[in-house]
Amino acid sequence: MKLVKNIISKATFAFFIVIIMLSLDSCRSTKHVADDEYLLTKVSFDCKNSNVDIEDVETALKQKPNRKMLSVFRFHLMVYNMAKSGKERKFKEKIADVIGEPPVIYDEYSTEKTVSNIESYLHAQSYYEADVKVVEKRKKKKISLTYQIETGEPYLISNLIYDITDPKLQELVLLDTVNSLIHTNENFNTDVLQDERERLVRMLKSNGYYYFSINNIHYYADTTINQYQTKLTLAIRKSFDENSINNNTPFKAQVIRNIYIYPDFDPKLSVSDIEAYNSMLDTISVDGYNIIYSGKLEFKPSVLLQSCFIKRGDRYNIQNVEKTHAHFSNLKQFKLINIKLYPSEDVILETQKERFLDLHIYLTPLIKQSYTLELEGNNTSGNIGMEGGISYNNKNLLRGAQLFNIKGSLAFQTLTLDVEDISQTFFNTLEYGGEMKLNIPKLMIPFYENYEFVKNHNPKTRISTSFSYQQRPDYTRTIGNLGFGYFWKGGKNNYLTHYINPIELYLVKIFDFNPVFQEQIANLYIRYSYEDQLMSVISYDLMFNNQNINKLKSFTYFWLNLETSGNIPNALYKWTGQEKVDGAFQFIGVEFAQFIKADFDYRYYQIFNENQSFVYRGFFGIGLPYGNSTKGLPFIKKYFIGGANDIRAWRVRTIGPGSYTNPGSNYDQIADMKMMFNFEYRFKIISFIEGALFLDAGNIWAIDKKDNRAGSLFRWDKFYKEIAVGTGFGVRFDFSFFIIRFDFGIPLYSPIYPPSERWLGTFSTFELNDFTFNFGIGYPF
Repeated sequence: MKLVKNIISKATFAFFIVIIMLSLDSCRSTKHVADDEYLLTKVSFDCKNSNVDIEDVETALKQKPNRKMLSVFRFHLMVYNMAKSGKERKFKEKIADVIGEPPVIYDEYSTEKTVSNIESYLHAQSYYEADVKVVEKRKKKKISLTYQIETGEPYLISNLIYDITDPKLQELVLLDTVNSLIHTNENFNTDVLQDERERLVRMLKSNGYYYFSINNIHYYADTTINQYQTKLTLAIRKSFDENSINNNTPFKAQVIRNIYIYPDFDPKLSVSDIEAYNSMLDTISVDGYNIIYSGKLEFKPSVLLQSCFIKRGDRYNIQNVEKTHAHFSNLKQFKLINIKLYPSEDVILETQKERFLDLHIYLTPLIKQSYTLELEGNNTSGNIGMEGGISYNNKNLLRGAQLFNIKGSLAFQTLTLDVEDISQTFFNTLEYGGEMKLNIPKLMIPFYENYEFVKNHNPKTRISTSFSYQQRPDYTRTIGNLGFGYFWKGGKNNYLTHYINPIELYLVKIFDFNPVFQEQIANLYIRYSYEDQLMSVISYDLMFNNQNINKLKSFTYFWLNLETSGNIPNALYKWTGQEKVDGAFQFIGVEFAQFIKADFDYRYYQIFNENQSFVYRGFFGIGLPYGNSTKGLPFIKKYFIGGANDIRAWRVRTIGPGSYTNPGSNYDQIADMKMMFNFEYRFKIISFIEGALFLDAGNIWAIDKKDNRAGSLFRWDKFYKEIAVGTGFGVRFDFSFFIIRFDFGIPLYSPIYPPSERWLGTFSTFELNDFTFNFGIGYPF
């Protein structure tokens, strides 16, 4: 049987090779290029000036060659040529339109337009004598272009003069010159000049000048004094019209006079029948804020006021308006948030009308209560299953913008085991449970109220509890959890998120062991990991993420977790003189765990364009039991490796620790330390289908010397020889609201083999079933 499978797998592999060779032979890139046309195959730039950003220059191109997959071959052009070959068929036309890409035929006019665009870009960068030439290389029916760029000498800013007639504005601008983007002896760059205009407008709008705009700033450049030298004047006026340019009337700063908050604003009714809508409204005034609502006020005034960064009598500040909008958005209560400013209506003197503004905050709430029914396929570290659930959500439980959720779920899963005596039936694992979560938009700390902290860091208190029952073929387990903690934003631009959980309780009960499984672990140290466990955890997490979802640019993510367990109960038991049972303190007949644990996860997403990216990941984690934990780390706090989001060449928990191997065993491979590295190249195939090539490496190790699994202990002189390495490819279907992922991994280096056979040991047979299939929802990292 094995021989037959081997022959079939090799025959299948050979068949695919033949198909690829025939495709490449029959689908020449110039197959559909006319005799008098040329296929544009390459565009390059030759510029000796390192100050010129070639990526910016590339945006000036009017023609680009056909896309390449893996930066090697033009898959989309190949598909187009195949679809356009032979007899016409509707399905072939559809393939050509959806997946294929027609050949890019060289166009002389587009090249001339590109030259003009590049020269315009260089002029804006201060290279007014730039010269761009095109060198063509033609071979058969293909052409490559090289744009040779001679920038010449740049024009430099020799002197910067501020011409501001308003003394208050002049003082603000001159005090802020330390932040100026314009500097003498630097290039006379018109893009920088425009950025400086926008920066100055924002600075002045942050200091009260609501009506100030970029039209109030003008530049005058004098290039006649010296060659390549520019005398630059930055002028600020109320108007640059010929009739009013000499008008020296000073600008007026605006002050907030009245603030109106509409917490249940109905935009449709306010437009369709404004009189009827206004007649429904009531108003209450709290601390200078006017809250206008209809019917019953659904939010406590304190919740609305803590989100408002603007007070009556404040100078207008655009940053405070933006913070107010962001804070209301973070409450997760409103589907529409609109902040408007109008000239104040209760100012009598005409001369004062320009000075005062009324602020109107229009809030349209989301539906308060909802029920959700869910039925979904899932993948837990390589084990496929299905889950159904029902949940109730209340977005404003006690009129304080508290987010409440309660959920019940039932799941079936197919747990893949390597032991014949244990059930291998489909959906051999049953799990059901429930969870309840409450998020409160402030810090619930006794005798502590700090509205400034709430405004600046958007803190939340989270209370949660959960219970799950899991019946597996090897054992049955229940897990109860109770948590209480805080999280808030911090750092510049709120890239940091802090999580502190002073209370995190776990009770794990394991019973109904399968005799085969129990026999396998009977003589191993890890058998203690399958005992009942009680944990009282205190944890701190720090997450950094500088991703800007509105911009296609590279970003960094890292996560740090520090946690400890058992210190407080251990101290209490010692203080009260409690006696140990079997060498450890117990509570309700269960030994409570005492340990310290740290994890670090770093990722860098290198975005080249919307079609290609590199993703790098490094993970390190370690847990150390001590004190009352005489039998090692608890099972749910140990590390494992392999699976859909890990090292994808191995199934979850089937490799490690170290070089340990025990064929035919069913118990999970778990340990005290983990090290892992991942690299993935992601590329777009067609609009919603993406491909990936990946390389994964890592392993887990035991630290406790009592662990008697051969080769499992971490040793400095050999750990690097025990790092498993796998590679593979993947296909992802991006449906916008979720991503379905299929990854196929195969080992390159396996530490379970003897040292001389570890590299490419799998390739000695190279059968199709040597590949590990992984199914997942979302990206692996």
